[in-house]
Amino acid sequence: MQLELLSKDHLEKLLAFELENRSWFESLIEPRGHDFYSAKGVGKHIDAELNKVNSGTAFCGLLIKNNEIVARANLRDISTNKAVVGYRVSKRFLSQGYASFCLASLIDIAKRKFCVRSLEAKVLENNPASKHVLLKQGFEPIGNVPNFIVLNNKQLACTEFRLKYA
Repeated sequence: MQLELLSKDHLEKLLAFELENRSWFESLIEPRGHDFYSAKGVGKHIDAELNKVNSGTAFCGLLIKNNEIVARANLRDISTNKAVVGYRVSKRFLSQGYASFCLASLIDIAKRKFCVRSLEAKVLENNPASKHVLLKQGFEPIGNVPNFIVLNNKQLACTEFRLKYA
């Protein structure tokens, strides 16, 4: 198993993944705009992500199993010192180690390909499973932002994490 770099060929699979998991994701993170959930919207999203990949400021990976997307895993805001990690796993594939696999892969890619010295992540208080995955991979909490976002009419705090390595 490995992360595949996002490509335009993933449009149909990515749209299916996002539509199937829309309500699940929106219960945990800020919702995407309504226009995103169409072939045109996902196509624009892919183009924007590939522009970031081509500029060297992002890595956008997909974990595919049996010809369907199980998870997405990204490095954002890549610089010589750091990058920001993010991942989302399909609700049907929770608690099977896919988030841990994605995060371990991102750590390896960040070190090997981009030579960054640290990784950062933010997790809303409503997502203890994601916090657990980060802690298991060696991330440490470095701060808490109260009232970070209003999601589903609820004010949520955010914990910031960092992984430093040589």
